[in-house]
Formats: sequence, C-alpha cells, structure tokens
Amino acid sequence: MTRQEQGRRLNWETARKRAAGRARWLWMLSLYLFVGIVFSIVVSDFLKPLILQVREWRAVGQATGVPFREILTWLSQRALLAAPALAVVAAVWEAQKYLRYLGAGELWNAATARLLRRVGTALLLSAALTTVIVPSGTRWLEARGGFGLALSSEAVTLGVLGGLLIMIADLLKDVLHTASDLKAESDSFV
Repeated sequence: MTRQEQGRRLNWETARKRAAGRARWLWMLSLYLFVGIVFSIVVSDFLKPLILQVREWRAVGQATGVPFREILTWLSQRALLAAPALAVVAAVWEAQKYLRYLGAGELWNAATARLLRRVGTALLLSAALTTVIVPSGTRWLEARGGFGLALSSEAVTLGVLGGLLIMIADLLKDVLHTASDLKAESDSFV
C-alpha cells in the first residue's frame, strides 16, 4: 500500500469515527424526540379531548348512561385522526434506528437505502391517510357512509416527497450493489 493510499485510508477512518460519534449523540436526541412526539400525540389527540368528552357524557348520561357503541365510535375517530401523525412518527423511529447503525460505524450500506425507503413509505402513508382514509373512515364512523376526500397542499407535498424518497432509495440500492460488485471484482485482482 502506498503512502497516499495509507493517508486516504487514515482520513476515511477518522471521518468514519467522527461520523459515528455524532451519530451516537443524534441517536439519543432522536430517541428523546420520538418519545416527546408520541407523548404529545397522546395528550393532544386522546387525553385532552377525552377529558372534554367525559364531561359531556356525564351531563348527557346522568339518567340513561352512555352507550358503549358511542364510546367505541369516539375512540375510533380519535385513533383515525391521530393516524397520519403516527405514520410520520414512524419515520422518526426509522431515523433513530439508522443513527444507531451509523453510531456503530457503518456508513453507506444497505441501511441507508432502507432508511430512505421506510421514511418515504411513512410519508406516503401519512399523505394517503390524510387525503383518503381519515375522511372516508370518519364518514363511515358517523354513519354517513360513502367516500371522503380531503386534498391539501401539505398532504400532496408529503405524498410526492414520500414517492421521491422511495425512488431515490431504489436508485441508491442499485448504486450500492454495483459499487459492492466492483469492489469485489477489484479485490479479486489484487
């Protein structure tokens, strides 16, 4: 190995160690952010509305009680409304898993393409939930039936970004596979 190759290898190892150190710190931060976001969704989409709804149920149901079906419908609606946010939180979870791999010193491998694909899928799912599934599900839970559609620029942008990330992941996977094959072929000559 020449001096120049040794210098490049040393620079690569230094960069890899530096990246691993930063990734470990970012992994812990992303884990705390994940927990905070999930807590926020639980409080804002379930607990706060539940407190208000229980007051209403108490006022209405003093004599007759609240039917179980109404409680189940309410819980289903709250879960349905929280679903798009939970899909995006899944992308945060995938990012923290990837940062854990980077923290272990793994750079530019199949995990990178997998992260992009999973984040893209989460964004695409969130867009689909927001535009079609939540409005339609809400109509059905309210016993109106039919198909609902709620187009918004945010949801469409999320869907487009998710689709692009999935395509980039496929492209990156092919590039990494080709690079791996070329490296193996090059190593066989040496």
